[in-house]
Amino acid sequence: MVFVNSNPTTFEDSVSNRIVNIGTRAIWGILEFSLGILLSDDEMKQIKHIVDVADRIFANTNDYFSWEVERDNGNRVQNSIKVLMETEGRSEEQAKEKLKNAILKDEKNYQHLSKQFFQSSPNAPPHVQRFIAMLELLLGGHHIWSAACERYKVRTISDGKGIDICTIEEKSENMATQSSSCSTLDDSALLDPVHYIQSLPSKNMRSKVIDALNIWFRLPDDNLDTVKSVIDDIHNSTLILDDIQDASFLRRGFATAHQVFGPGQCINSATYMVARAASRLATHQVQHPQLVQILLHGLKQLAIGQSWDLNWKVTGHCPSTAEYLAMVDGKTGAMFELIIQMMQDFSSIPNWPISELNQLAKLLGRWYQIRDDYQNLQDEQYTSQKGYCEDLDEGKLSYPLTVCCGLDPMAQRVIMGIFRQRQSGTPLALNVKTQILDIFRHTGALQQTWEDLENLERKGGAALSNLEAITGEPNPKFRAIVSLLGDIPRPT
Repeated sequence: MVFVNSNPTTFEDSVSNRIVNIGTRAIWGILEFSLGILLSDDEMKQIKHIVDVADRIFANTNDYFSWEVERDNGNRVQNSIKVLMETEGRSEEQAKEKLKNAILKDEKNYQHLSKQFFQSSPNAPPHVQRFIAMLELLLGGHHIWSAACERYKVRTISDGKGIDICTIEEKSENMATQSSSCSTLDDSALLDPVHYIQSLPSKNMRSKVIDALNIWFRLPDDNLDTVKSVIDDIHNSTLILDDIQDASFLRRGFATAHQVFGPGQCINSATYMVARAASRLATHQVQHPQLVQILLHGLKQLAIGQSWDLNWKVTGHCPSTAEYLAMVDGKTGAMFELIIQMMQDFSSIPNWPISELNQLAKLLGRWYQIRDDYQNLQDEQYTSQKGYCEDLDEGKLSYPLTVCCGLDPMAQRVIMGIFRQRQSGTPLALNVKTQILDIFRHTGALQQTWEDLENLERKGGAALSNLEAITGEPNPKFRAIVSLLGDIPRPT
């Protein structure tokens, strides 16, 4: 049983009281119910330090926005602002400021602790990870509701005797009888997933490639910005959809968009981004009539590449390395080809070496994807941002896996058997992932993948040198990209 001190003598005592009075743990139970999950006692203990901070945020947010109404009610007031005024001798304004600062501090602490949890416990059950991500959303919703609800709004009226009276404002008109023309819906719900995915940390590799290519294409700033915006829209759309299709929980160390806003809303927003990309190009239709067709062709190639990645995962087919590279040419390489084709169409410089540029795009796409597959298994930063060997949790058919299966049929049967038996959305056990990684090492698949990456670096450098010779224009920005992609460790 929890005992509440009816006369708290400190701010912290008051916060503890308010947490119990408001019943935050009952609200967290409602959140579990709405998500269709049930945390065990052990799981709740594991995240208690995070939930404790959420308790404080919820209770203090309530007191901050409800203070004026409670104060003017004249009844027995239970509010931490009142306690601050009485026990610390603060003015009303000073007490509210202290409470606001406490809320902001706890909100930052919640974000820090939840990010720390995702990084240190990549194999935590999916429903626990989802609870933490959605609890943050609930706290934000509680803040918005408290700030906007009529219950906490106070207005001043006159009683006709020169005396102002504060009262809670009430709606006098039935909402159902209001004309629909009085209310308009904005695009905030549509754009929230878009803004969220854009806010996550990024290396901005595609933007760097566009800047490097512009040393040769020399597009004016407005056309260059259009290309960047279109690619940014398409790239972020594919990220949102990829995370839904892979049932991923983390993107760059943060909750994936669909874990925050739901799959349906995110699919809607991802679709919108494709439409927005097309509309950006449509504004140039008169001067550049081929741009929309270029975009549609690129989108088709991206979709075909992704379709085979998804097909192999569902059917349990392990592709050959040649099949895998053909898939990558669509899924990843088509994006770089789309960049080149749009920039060529915008450029006023004639006679571009398109075959050489497309060859560079294909090499870049393969290099980028295979490097990502390799780093997912080897790089500590990837582990901190996405979880330990996250590709294995998804049952992803990666390049090292295709190499491994090509080298050792028994290894293929073992790994594909594990993938077939895994439960969708549930991470593989740590020792199982270690077992698969050991198989990759034992068969020489990791070493072969690293050597293939070294070979791609040599080919990429040669293709770049060839283009520099053809154009007569050195490209130090592209050299920097080659250097960045080439910075990978040997397998451990």
